[in-house]
Amino acid sequence: MNSPFFSFLRRSFYIKMIVVMFAISVVPLIVLSFISVSVSSTTVEQQVNRLNAQLVNQVVDRIELTMTRLRELSEQYSRISSIQSALVSPSAQYFEEVVRKKDLISVLSGASAIIGNVEGLQVYSAVTGEVLSSTEAPAMLEESPYGPLIEAYLASGRPNLFLDKHSMPELAILNSSTYYISRVPFDLYKDLKGVLLISMNNSQYQQQIENIQLGSEGSISLLTEDGLSIATTSKLEKQADTQRVQEILKLWKELKRPDQFAAGSSIVSVKQTSTYDKWIVLSEIPSKELTASAEIIRRTVTYFLLILACLGALCVVGFGYQLYRPLQAVKRQVDALKKGNFEARVTHFESNEIGDLGRMLNTMAVRIQDLLADLHDSEDLKRKLEIRALQSQINPHFMYNTLNTIRMFAMMKDYEKINSLMGRLVALLRYSMENFEQTVQLQQELDYLADYVGLLNMRYKCQIHLETEIEEPLRGMMIPKLGLQPLIENSVFHGILPRKAPEGHIRVRVYRSPGGSHIIVQVEDDGTGLEEAELRKLQLHLQQEESAENIGLQNVWMRMKLLFGAETQILLTSAPGEGLTIRMLLPSGNVLIKEEHHESL
Repeated sequence: MNSPFFSFLRRSFYIKMIVVMFAISVVPLIVLSFISVSVSSTTVEQQVNRLNAQLVNQVVDRIELTMTRLRELSEQYSRISSIQSALVSPSAQYFEEVVRKKDLISVLSGASAIIGNVEGLQVYSAVTGEVLSSTEAPAMLEESPYGPLIEAYLASGRPNLFLDKHSMPELAILNSSTYYISRVPFDLYKDLKGVLLISMNNSQYQQQIENIQLGSEGSISLLTEDGLSIATTSKLEKQADTQRVQEILKLWKELKRPDQFAAGSSIVSVKQTSTYDKWIVLSEIPSKELTASAEIIRRTVTYFLLILACLGALCVVGFGYQLYRPLQAVKRQVDALKKGNFEARVTHFESNEIGDLGRMLNTMAVRIQDLLADLHDSEDLKRKLEIRALQSQINPHFMYNTLNTIRMFAMMKDYEKINSLMGRLVALLRYSMENFEQTVQLQQELDYLADYVGLLNMRYKCQIHLETEIEEPLRGMMIPKLGLQPLIENSVFHGILPRKAPEGHIRVRVYRSPGGSHIIVQVEDDGTGLEEAELRKLQLHLQQEESAENIGLQNVWMRMKLLFGAETQILLTSAPGEGLTIRMLLPSGNVLIKEEHHESL
């Protein structure tokens, strides 16, 4: 820990510079800027939210005051004697009737002018059925534009009624104005003489909110109970603004009608009036409006940090330039080593740890080259020795069985069969010993098996029938020499002969799999077969590299794996009394096929 660690810090000024820069300047500034921005954003947001809530309350107070004033005006003018005296039965004298109507219209016009922000006053006479207005000529109820409003009031049975565009959406007259309607006289114990209508244009409500400043994208809206706009400062198109309002009101109702809540990236304040109109005041301020002041602080801090980071980057680049070339040289060598090019070398060395690393990489590359060469030679030698060792295990095993057969015929003094047997044995030994190649063509192995089965038929009464079914051109494929003989031997001695039948059948098939990915070598017999437990035991023995049982089958399997690779598979299927089937799946890419075929011996 002493020398290597402190020597590393002492020589690596690049590491020390980065650590000192972050420890002294960057880290404290980042923390300070984060705290400043967070505090400023929170403070500004709280203040704006509070002011927004106050603003909505003020607008609601204005609306409620206006509605209270309409009610007071209605009560006041419903009690005026000149209005009540005009709502009587028509006079017999024409002149008197004209004067009465003229006085009433004059009173209505004067009242409308005195009130100021009232659009107009209208009186309906229940006796004559006429509607007298401060702004229009007298007309009968069915001909007056105020007829549907008066009829709706009379049908309601209420002493007063407030109508807006929410009340009767089909009436165009309500799109621009709202109406407060009351009876004349105002006292309920007196008989109804007529109806007084006070109208106020929606532009009057627009004037009450249009001077409220909520930023470039903020807005305040006066809405009916179902969200229809009475007045708004929104700059959106009517359809887009209606969709915006409906979405906010839906969220407001889902949240149990809070006074203030977040909707997307905006802060919304909502309040509903407590008077008879039940209008809703909605104020929306986008978050970027809330954080406009905090954004100035954030931008200033960000610019300062960027300037500091740029200066730090220039220092890092300047001081680190001396390390660039050796690092790039080491990187190129590592990439070359990763791709297997062990001849790459670092040629430029610095007097620091990077230079030491380049020297070590050069030494490592030389050492790896030597080790790979030794490994290649040893693996090649090991492969050849393993194949020879496995083949030598097969030959003595076969020789022992054959000589035992000759010994039996010698004891029987059957010299003719001994002569025939020896002839076949010489042919087999010539194939086994004179051919020093480790692999042979499949057809050569099949010719050898024909002689081998013929030799067995001379020894035993049970006649073995060997059948072959080879797909072209697989007769020329290269397989381990004596690679099939142990399989035939096992079929005979462990399957067919124990059955004690007069004859037995062995079938050798070699064909490609349906997808062409494997070449299948299959040996099947009609012997006694194996129980399920015995079959599992045999499969387990094949997975062990060293086993004292089933030497012939295991050696064939190991030789096949050595020649065709670890992807080679062996499958065993059997049932009692149905024989044994051995399938070896050889990867097609690892199988060599020669075009010329070996002629039969």
